[in-house]
Amino acid sequence: MLETAMSTAEAASREKVRDRVLFVVVLTVFLDLVGFGITIPLLPFYVKPMVSEEWAGIITGLLISSYSFAQALATPVLGRLSDRMGRRSVIVLSLAGNAASMVLFAAAVNFQVLWCLFVSRLLAGATAGNLAACQAAIADVTEKHERAPAMGRLGAGIGLGMIMGPVIGGVTAKIALWAPPIAAAVMALADLVLAAALMPETRPVREPERAGHDAYRGPTRDERRREPSFSEIVADKRVATVLQMYFLTFMAMTVLNVAFPLLSHDRFGWTAEQVGYMFAIFGVSGVVIQGFLIKRLSARFSELGLVETAAALMLVGMLCAAFSTQPWMMVLANVLIGVGVAINNPSISSLASKYAREDQRGTVLGYAQSTGSWARTIWPATWGFMYNRVAPISPFLGAAAGAALLLGVALVLHKQDTPAPEQG
Repeated sequence: MLETAMSTAEAASREKVRDRVLFVVVLTVFLDLVGFGITIPLLPFYVKPMVSEEWAGIITGLLISSYSFAQALATPVLGRLSDRMGRRSVIVLSLAGNAASMVLFAAAVNFQVLWCLFVSRLLAGATAGNLAACQAAIADVTEKHERAPAMGRLGAGIGLGMIMGPVIGGVTAKIALWAPPIAAAVMALADLVLAAALMPETRPVREPERAGHDAYRGPTRDERRREPSFSEIVADKRVATVLQMYFLTFMAMTVLNVAFPLLSHDRFGWTAEQVGYMFAIFGVSGVVIQGFLIKRLSARFSELGLVETAAALMLVGMLCAAFSTQPWMMVLANVLIGVGVAINNPSISSLASKYAREDQRGTVLGYAQSTGSWARTIWPATWGFMYNRVAPISPFLGAAAGAALLLGVALVLHKQDTPAPEQG
C-alpha cells in the first residue's frame, strides 16, 4: 500500500514537471514564430528605404535566406549543447539572443542600417535553433506513448505564432516601423524570466562515477572526444531516413511562401490581404490538428502511418493548386497542405526522438531541424526561379514530387520497421 502511494505521488510529480516544461517550451517556440511572423510580412517595407527599387526584392530574399542559413548552422550546435549543458540553459540563452536580435532589428530599421538588419536576421535564425533543445526537453519528460501528442502541442505553438505574428506586426506597425520588433523583444524577455523561474532541467543526469563526487560536473575531455559525428549519427539507417523525411517535408512546404502568393495573384487576382487570410487558415489548421486532434490520431495510428497520410494530403494539395481553375480550388489546396503539414511535423519529430539514443537525442533532433533549415535555405530561391523562368505551375509540381518522395520513403521505412510474422 505504501508502494502504491509512493508510485502515485511520483506519477503526480512527474506530470507536474512535464506540464511545466511543456508550458515553457511551447511558449518559447510560439515567441520564435511570433518574431518570425512579425518581421517577414513587413520585410519589404523595411528594405525599400535602404536600397534602390531594383535591389529591394533581391535583398528581401537574401534576408529571408540568411535567417534559415543561420538556423541550419546553429540548430545542431544548440542540440549538442543541450546534451552537454542541459536543455534549460540552452533555452534561456536562446531567448536572450532572440530578444537581442529584435532590439538590433528595431535599431536597424530606425537608423536605416542595412548591414545591421542582416546581423539581426542571422542572430534571430541562430537563436531560433533552440527548437531541437525544446523537442529534446519534451522527449525527456514524456513517455513514448505521450511523445507525439506533446510534439503536437509544440507544433500548435508554432502554428499559433504564425497566426499571431502578422497580426501583432500589423497592429504595432501603426505606431512606428520599429515597434513590431520591440514588441517581439519584450515578449521574449518575459518568456526568459518565466523559463528561468519555472523550467527545471530535464536532461537525465548520470550518477557520479568516482567516489568523492557528489554531483555530475559535466563531460570529461575523453567524453567530449567521443561525441558522435554526423557520420556516426546517420550510421543508423532509421535516423538517416528521418533526416531525409525532414528535408522532403520542408522542400514541399516552402513553395507556399514563394509560389502560392504569386500564383493566386496572377491567376485569380488575389490581394495581399486575401493571401494573408490563406496563411491564417494554414496556421489555424496547425493549431486545431496539433493542439487538439494529434493525441487521438497518434493513439490510433503509428507515427509512420500518420506521415504517409500527411504526405498523401500534401501531394493532392500541391496538384490541386497547380491545376486550379477556380479560387475555391486554391482554398482547398491550402487546407489540404495545411492539414498534411500539421499531421506530419509532430510525427517525424516523434520518430527522430524515438530512433535516437537517449544520450544523443538533442544532437539527433538538432541535425533533424538543421536538415529542415537547409531545405528552407535552398528551396525558396529555387521555387522563385522556376516560377519566373520555367512555368507558374512548375514549383507546385516540384513540391508535389517532394511529397511523393516523402510518401515513398515513409512506406519503405514502415515496411522495414514492421516485425516479420513468427513462423509457426
